[in-house]
Amino acid sequence: MFILKKLWHDLKEHKDLIYYLTLSDLKTNTSRTYLGFLWWVLDPVLYMLVFYLLVQVILQRGGEGYAVFLFVALIPLKWTTSCLVDGTRAIVSHQKIIQQVYVPKIVFILSSLLVNTLKFVIGSVVLFLFIWIYGVNLSTHAVYYVAIAFVQFVLLLGGMIILAHLGVYVRDVRNAMQYVARMLFFLSPVLYTMKDVPQAVAPYLYLNPMTSLIVSYRNILLEQEVPLWDHLLVILFAAVVLLYVSLKLLFKYEKEYAKVI
Repeated sequence: MFILKKLWHDLKEHKDLIYYLTLSDLKTNTSRTYLGFLWWVLDPVLYMLVFYLLVQVILQRGGEGYAVFLFVALIPLKWTTSCLVDGTRAIVSHQKIIQQVYVPKIVFILSSLLVNTLKFVIGSVVLFLFIWIYGVNLSTHAVYYVAIAFVQFVLLLGGMIILAHLGVYVRDVRNAMQYVARMLFFLSPVLYTMKDVPQAVAPYLYLNPMTSLIVSYRNILLEQEVPLWDHLLVILFAAVVLLYVSLKLLFKYEKEYAKVI
């Protein structure tokens, strides 16, 4: 109860700071470019085109509807990899503030998550427009998009807190996460379907939460089927446990961060 009570208190007392930091990060991301926030729209499209060119055009694989098949997986995967990489520096990047005044560190982590979540929302809008232009008929199962995204959000928050804590003590974590993000790309069914994976290997790929999340996104948007509810419930339970443990770790050590950074 102490963990939840402190979390609620920190968020309530510093909601204005979270808003300011989120807005500040968003402005920083766009202030040095000519296209500004349009990059948030172009980024997922260009990301998809790179892999479409490789698989569909050069390798002559993928088949009909491969572009939208790719896009559905790339949007949530990019949300995940961006959050994990940014999570490693969510605390250390605010070194000057931390060394001058006490601020609950969950504030920095949450604002970093919100920045990436807003980009995910914009990417999702582009995705639904792409699906409409591509002529894919959405069923009522599409409303589950929000539920799947919520499970992913809880999982990312717990993961970012752990990485932010490690990032304070081990600066190499950020470099390591770049490679983890690449591994996550190939170990998730982004370029391929789970039907293409040998039966002996498939259970191991489902140990990666992104596998169940991506399959669920594709089920509701492209297959007119329900998500993998049983998988999502397991992931949500694990995410809540991870969030509890990570918050306990954060609240225990956050007052020592200023001495270490």
